[in-house]
Amino acid sequence: MIENTTTINLPPRLAEQIQSYVQAGWFPDLNSLVVEALRRYLEAHQTELTERYVWQDVEWGLRGNE
Repeated sequence: MIENTTTINLPPRLAEQIQSYVQAGWFPDLNSLVVEALRRYLEAHQTELTERYVWQDVEWGLRGNE
């Protein structure tokens, strides 16, 4: 598996919450928490996201880049 690296900007309050979870031992590090959060979000919203992108493709197919 090829891993990608990215940079994110977190609001201070969210960064503090993340740090508290890491310090409490819920996650080994920030990366683990973010990966798990994204995985859960995408699983929970899979149908919604798929439908949104299908409709965007349909709109583009019908109207192009107007």
